[in-house]
This record gives sequence, structure tokens and C-alpha cells, in this order.
Amino acid sequence: MAEERRRTSRVRAYLPLRLYHAAPMRSIETLTKDLSPEGVRCLSPISFPVSTEFSLEVGLSPGNEPVTVRGRLAWFRTLPFTEQFDLGIAFTEIPPQNKRRLSTYLERLTA
Repeated sequence: MAEERRRTSRVRAYLPLRLYHAAPMRSIETLTKDLSPEGVRCLSPISFPVSTEFSLEVGLSPGNEPVTVRGRLAWFRTLPFTEQFDLGIAFTEIPPQNKRRLSTYLERLTA
């Protein structure tokens, strides 16, 4: 079994997510599968090379501004029998107010 390298555990959460990739400029609307203060796993119809950088918007609740972060692709895998991929994205930049919002949201889910 692979050794767990994450510093924080992920929480299962299916939230709207928008990924922005700069080269070529495109956005992907998808869903998170799990989330932590340091990263996210999500679905994608496209695979990307490891270390690809993204801007992300995570919708924590309807009617509120999404949490915006920057991240780097840590891993990806093909989902069997689909044309989808799991992407594991590590957050590299997150404004302090968004970090607080995300942490508060995740604490409510695990309480």
C-alpha cells in the first residue's frame, strides 16, 4: 500500500469547480471529489502533464463568491471504462481570506 504523504486529510465533497489553464487559455467546469486546505481531487475530461499550473474557483455555497486558489497538478489517473480523469491538484497560492473560508467550510463538514 502506498504511504500517505498528505499533511491534512481530505474531506469527501462534491462541489462545483472551475479550472483555468493558461496555455492555451481554457476553462473546465467540473466537480470536486474531495477537498482539503492544501489540495483537491476533481474530475476532468482532459488529462494534463504533472506540474501543470491552474487557477481554480471552488463554489462552497450557492450565492456566495467562489474560493479562488492557484494550484499545480500533482498526479492524474485515467478512470476505468470512462473518458474521464481524476486530477490531484496541490494548492500553491491561496489568499488568507479564502484559506479561512475553506477551513471553516471543511470544519463544518467534519464536525
